[in-house]
Amino acid sequence: MSLDDCRELARQLCGKASISSLSLEQRWELIEIMKEKGARIYNMPLSKILGPQRGSHTVAPGPPAETYLAHLDYWNKRFPRPRPAFASNEQLAWIQTLWELDFDDGRPGYGLRGFIFRQTRHLKEGPISDLAFLKNRHVLAVLLPLRKKAKQRRAENSHDHQGENDET
Repeated sequence: MSLDDCRELARQLCGKASISSLSLEQRWELIEIMKEKGARIYNMPLSKILGPQRGSHTVAPGPPAETYLAHLDYWNKRFPRPRPAFASNEQLAWIQTLWELDFDDGRPGYGLRGFIFRQTRHLKEGPISDLAFLKNRHVLAVLLPLRKKAKQRRAENSHDHQGENDET
């Protein structure tokens, strides 16, 4: 398929022949259409696609795109319409992805629900113990420690890999 053919599919999806103007969900739809047409698709991790920043929000590199998109799909199916005053589906998927990839150590009693409860217990309209009921006002209290942990893990991993490269 040529780039022009791919742009034509994008135009059919959203009205513009611009792949870069597609939302993440629209890009996913484009990929699924291309797969149906026989394309072999490789999805890079979000960190390689987005880099350290996306718009005005800092994005923690590392979570594989497949994990995030699977969580986003789940939340979009569960909450197909925007919910005023509640966290967006994108925020819920990002929190869940960061938790699974960088924070969850598998210890009983230390799951995401307990973490959310601890992070929101002293906040207005808190505590919250279920990700689905996380309010807009609570997102940063939950997301910031997860992003900090993800950043620490990346630094540890890059330091470990740097040591391996020095030895060879």
